[in-house]
Amino acid sequence: MATSIAVAGKGGTGKTTITSLIVRHLREKKSGPILVMDADPDANLGTLLGIKPEKSVGDLREEILREIKKLPSGMSKAAYLEAGLHQIIAEADGFDFIVMGRGEGPGCYCYLNSLIRKFSQDLTPSYTWVVMDNEAGLEHLSRRTTNNIDALLVVVNENPLSFETAKSIESITANINNTIRKKFLVTNMVRPEKMPLVIQRIRGLNLDHIGDIPSDPVLDDAIFQGKSVMDVQNSIAFESIKGIMKVITG
Repeated sequence: MATSIAVAGKGGTGKTTITSLIVRHLREKKSGPILVMDADPDANLGTLLGIKPEKSVGDLREEILREIKKLPSGMSKAAYLEAGLHQIIAEADGFDFIVMGRGEGPGCYCYLNSLIRKFSQDLTPSYTWVVMDNEAGLEHLSRRTTNNIDALLVVVNENPLSFETAKSIESITANINNTIRKKFLVTNMVRPEKMPLVIQRIRGLNLDHIGDIPSDPVLDDAIFQGKSVMDVQNSIAFESIKGIMKVITG
């Protein structure tokens, strides 16, 4: 069974960058096939990983709702969806990639979501790792299109609003039936003089603080230039990710 890692946090905390560095670490370790899922509506993870899929799960879901009366004779919605889902898995160097896409529109998605969840459950045994970049609201977790998370990483920074988001995530995960085995807190880009106050705020959360990722000018410059993080050299942020992954996998 795949080991799954989900990353969440307020926008601007760097969670997507952290997710991409986790993927890089797993790829370099060559510890088995990796499935990467971008569940953030902003869908920026592919850019950091150097891959651009053509279609998202959300696009496919809307397509099925539009074309449901035009399905080929003898083809069920389930068969059509499964065929489409296999087509939108983008293959990259060392990992496969899926974009979940936008949230639900006005139509009825209950049946389609149950099919997507079943597809995810059937797909993940083919992988050793599943890594997901989530939005702060954890939409795909709360509506159960994804479940069984081994490690949830909540990212915060100096912004006090990032801690409000962390508290919200605590509440969401306490009130959904998905299995989340461990919940961790990661601080990102906190200046040394701000760390004492950040540590005080951490004490108000029921999350294990497993690491701090320092500001990384080399990585920031590469991202600014539109480069993938997969080949950035001399990144102190990437070195910090290695320590965090030792805690998660240990």
